[in-house]
Amino acid sequence: MIKNHSCIYCGTENDLSESDIIPDALTNARITNRNVCRIEHNNKFSDLFEGEVIESLALISNELDVKSSKGKNYAKYESTVRIAGVDYDVSMSSELELFSGRVLKSADKKHLMSSFEQVSKIEKDPSKVKAIDINNIVVEKKVKINLEIYFKVAIFRLAAKIAFEWYCAKNNVSGYHDDFSNIISFITTGAGNNPVSIIQSEELYRFIGNQANLGSHCLFAFQDSQSRISVVVYLFGIVMYRVIVSDNIPEFCTNNLLYQELCTDSSRKEIIKSSLEDVERTYIECITNKGNFSPIKLPNGITCMVPMQNQSIDILLYIFIGNAVSYFKGINAETTTPNETIIAILLKNITQIMDASLLHKKSIKRFVKEHFKDGHEPIRLNPNSSNKKETFMFYILMVIGKSNIKTINDCTLQQLAKETFSRYPKDEFIISNELEKKLKNELLNTPEYPSLLEQGAYVIKQWDNYPLV
Repeated sequence: MIKNHSCIYCGTENDLSESDIIPDALTNARITNRNVCRIEHNNKFSDLFEGEVIESLALISNELDVKSSKGKNYAKYESTVRIAGVDYDVSMSSELELFSGRVLKSADKKHLMSSFEQVSKIEKDPSKVKAIDINNIVVEKKVKINLEIYFKVAIFRLAAKIAFEWYCAKNNVSGYHDDFSNIISFITTGAGNNPVSIIQSEELYRFIGNQANLGSHCLFAFQDSQSRISVVVYLFGIVMYRVIVSDNIPEFCTNNLLYQELCTDSSRKEIIKSSLEDVERTYIECITNKGNFSPIKLPNGITCMVPMQNQSIDILLYIFIGNAVSYFKGINAETTTPNETIIAILLKNITQIMDASLLHKKSIKRFVKEHFKDGHEPIRLNPNSSNKKETFMFYILMVIGKSNIKTINDCTLQQLAKETFSRYPKDEFIISNELEKKLKNELLNTPEYPSLLEQGAYVIKQWDNYPLV
């Protein structure tokens, strides 16, 4: 092992930088590798492949409230918006941009839309200017889901970069090593044998998805059935890439069973072990240690031992990792090209993200910042349009307003949500058409809902002095 810090791609000790293992624009939970040279093997990757992936996944990162720390705004994505029967092709980061004085040109080039004042300045003939009430018209948004990106060399190179830099970081690898020659060649040039494939087992996606939080990145490293170092990169809970980092276990790497979940609310989970056997051994030691459990006597007289909350390890997480890695070792259903099976998996996972609302500090503060600006008009919901996430967030603000609480934190927010939506075990809520209709009807049938929304928004604005998200 090289003692001095040097680049894991080329071995230079000069001008090293801190590389974002997952690009900053794709995660709220930053992880880095400090052994990457700044120009050749950090900055250039953005132009070579990272930029293309970031742009193509802008809709997903926006929906999940993921924003680059280097930018002021959330990612813009392309969409077609139909307003009063006219289509407008727009690039936007928030639907509120449509009605913020921005001038929109229709797809057929025959109409302009903006504030009445702005349009009146542009069009000299007053008879051609028509006023519309945005609170009483149907607004439809159509977005194009880019599935091609998931099969492009750019995202394969990004998945390989994530896997390689993460594995090296967790093993304190410094300098160039021949053990990684193929993956280094693929990342840096796109040449060599492609070490990346897409897992297409519906059962495995379902199993991992039931454990991981919606929109999380999950990384798994393990010794596969061919004694290679494999890393599974699960991006946004949408697609799993299996990456062969090395054809053998490098003699200088001791941590070969790794897991990390990076959530959209910036929280994370992690396990670092030497092998699957080490995970199993830790788990067995934990469940056989009586000090990790406390007795609970049931009404029928039977005593049940339940895990104590302050124990040193998360038993359920260890069980999950053990089962997941066993699954990975036995799965051979992989592809690098589109087919009916993997397309169905991608569409299902993307649809779930688009139909879900994440409820945590970052998401609700973003919503309040966008909808409750200083001096804004009173909120009037449009009974004719459909926006599942917006309806859900307004409903939560009404719940907060009704509660009469003065301050809020993550626990209080989740407790209020769980009491309202008791069937949801996590901080993610799938909003069906039926549920949205029910929530909107309850909002509209509450005469004082505008004032309750203001009260709820005020409480959120007091949360940690309302810093910019």
